[in-house]
Amino acid sequence: MRNLVTSKFSTNGCRRMLVALLLAGVAIPLLGVAAYAQGSYFDPSLGVGDSIVRSDVFVGDKQGRITATEGLFTRQLSGWLSGDAEVLMGEVVHVGRGCIGDTYLSNPAGKIALIRRGFCTFVEKITRAFNSGAIGAIVYNNTTSVPCCDALVRMGPANPGQVPIPGFFVGNSSGVTLSATPVTVKIQAASFRALKDGVTALLQSGILNRQQAGSLKDKLSAAEKAASGGDFATALSLISQFQAEILSLRNAGVLPLSDWQGLNDAANIIAERLQPPFTDSSV
Repeated sequence: MRNLVTSKFSTNGCRRMLVALLLAGVAIPLLGVAAYAQGSYFDPSLGVGDSIVRSDVFVGDKQGRITATEGLFTRQLSGWLSGDAEVLMGEVVHVGRGCIGDTYLSNPAGKIALIRRGFCTFVEKITRAFNSGAIGAIVYNNTTSVPCCDALVRMGPANPGQVPIPGFFVGNSSGVTLSATPVTVKIQAASFRALKDGVTALLQSGILNRQQAGSLKDKLSAAEKAASGGDFATALSLISQFQAEILSLRNAGVLPLSDWQGLNDAANIIAERLQPPFTDSSV
């Protein structure tokens, strides 16, 4: 199984984290503009559901790991049909609440805007970030009360591509962490290839045998072929069969819980995007 490259930077005396916002990710150069690349990466121990933030440089004695959800009205990085899901990488800058009329704390042009939830709609916040030149947006929860402070929401409405940059939602503590340290994030979405790479990683690690891995990859290949031909019903059925098979492997003690969860979460994301409104437009 491949490992992410570990990097360390120093900015104004602060340790700089390289953070991976992962559904599946691959290292790409940071060019200061929208950076998209091909390739995929899968770490079964982390899972590939929605998004996971992981730092490759330790902060103190802890390694950051943050979950997130993808917006339903932003440009979708979830590569439900992509054979090789896109990758977005960029520096995160905290802009504050980000509503129209608010003064931005930082200029997000060419970067990923970190925005505090509250007062105005998600659409307004991320649209303004796009109009200000941001290549992506991460909204974080605006309350510190329990249990809602780190609760994740699906940013709606469901109208993929309404705002032409990717957008994600994270909990309050995650947003505070991202705002406190100069940080670069890497984002790649779930795709058929990411799932296949996950199965391959599990085969190479000895968790799955060749017969088990081959059966799972055959279902994924057939689902991808059906989706590419516009037969979304068949693709959904095959994804369901894939999920039933990995559940059986988990129940039999073959797949560890974290590995099953990662595969199942990614399959759920792909299944969601094999249905309207995601199949009604090119996203």
